[in-house]
Amino acid sequence: MSAAPNRFWAGVMKLAGIADPDGKTPTDWRATFSDKAAARACLAQMLAWQPEKIILAHGRCYGRDVGAELERAFRWLC
Repeated sequence: MSAAPNRFWAGVMKLAGIADPDGKTPTDWRATFSDKAAARACLAQMLAWQPEKIILAHGRCYGRDVGAELERAFRWLC
């Protein structure tokens, strides 16, 4: 496969705001959270667990400052 499709999708991901290093929840996913208070409660629960790592199937994994990364990724809830 040529590099052109990869550059295309990298551009789409950047425009959508889901690309590293400042990736966040995709807009279409955010639109499904009609009860933001419940979503904030879920984020608070994740932060309360004090996770040591975030392991993702696609994208960069996080092994430090995990709480800060969760807050950054879900800043649209604040």
